Amino acid sequence: MGQASFSYADETAIVTGSTKGIGRGIAEGLAEANANVIINARTPEAVEATAAELERSGDGSIIGIAGDIGEPGDVEALVEATLEEFGAIDLLVNNAAVWPPRPMPEVGLEEWDMGLDVNARGTFYAATLVARSMIERERPGSIVNITSQAGERHGAGHGIYGISKAAQNGLTWRMAHDLAGHGIRVNAVSTSQTDSYQLRKSYVAGKEPEELTNEEIESAKAEYGERIPLGRVGEPEDVADGVLFLGSSAASYVTGHVLRVSGGANLE
Repeated sequence: MGQASFSYADETAIVTGSTKGIGRGIAEGLAEANANVIINARTPEAVEATAAELERSGDGSIIGIAGDIGEPGDVEALVEATLEEFGAIDLLVNNAAVWPPRPMPEVGLEEWDMGLDVNARGTFYAATLVARSMIERERPGSIVNITSQAGERHGAGHGIYGISKAAQNGLTWRMAHDLAGHGIRVNAVSTSQTDSYQLRKSYVAGKEPEELTNEEIESAKAEYGERIPLGRVGEPEDVADGVLFLGSSAASYVTGHVLRVSGGANLE
């Protein structure tokens, strides 16, 4: 098979929810491609630690900006601070997400608001502010939303998470249409079973992800992988590769697309 490589030198990317799991994998992939990367999550200590660790990955600058994507003021501060530091934004990756766990009949308005505020409204608002900055600067760019096959399935017990991901898919299509005339491309990467903090919560009953041994993790990944057509659980770098492609010149004629990085799980 052919080998792909990407360069994001002199370009600036925001990755929300990027201190662990999929988001961290995406941030690391961009850092290795020499982008300036903004690390974002709610916990300042985790943001600072991740930024320091990834600083060694490439030639770009890595900075951390803590904030809750469910809070409009935090989203505004994230975009403003990035523009102040780098002058422009070339790529926004909307990865931050929450997963309210209860089935729909048990869900109250508080859980509804939490799930939609972060996963749908936060994605919309971050994309809107970044798109406006691109338009003002006449600087074409790219927005990639990290969604899930839960947004396409009619059941499977995904509750509010599935509803919010369906909203992200719709947002991707509509914003792609409305921003195309400005040279701004909007796409999404749809995931399935990908090794992440959320998935590890389900690996071993009664254990938090931090408590799992490497043996327990590998055993659970093998078991989950048996259910996937390509025979393995996805890794964060698989999703990162999808983002790197969609944000690059290789995808210059691609917009409004949901790229399924799922190992074929979406075929079931």
